[in-house]
Amino acid sequence: MRIPYGFNLVKNGVLEVKESEAISIRMIFDYYLAGASLGKVVDILYAEQIPSPTGKAKWTRVAVDHLLSNSKYVVIVGFESYASVQYEKASLCNVDYDKTGAPRKETRYISPAMPQT
Repeated sequence: MRIPYGFNLVKNGVLEVKESEAISIRMIFDYYLAGASLGKVVDILYAEQIPSPTGKAKWTRVAVDHLLSNSKYVVIVGFESYASVQYEKASLCNVDYDKTGAPRKETRYISPAMPQT
């Protein structure tokens, strides 16, 4: 089992919040809710010299996105903040759904190199 960023493993498989990393997690949620893009959050973390969960100097957009999507962080940021981020992420998504619920992009892009029929 991989222990999520912001937590320590204690006896009997119980996770406890690691406050030094929880501060960074709250900051990530706050900046995202304030309108920062995933890339901007990465830049802020790098400027603040906050190492990624893997210990690297710079976070990736994917790592920030996964952190924002992980429901384990509800105990750190609270349900309202977590739910607000999920709503914001869904509203920014460019994937539309058809009547059967299958994802599809709203706009189909056509390559100019392809002959039009």
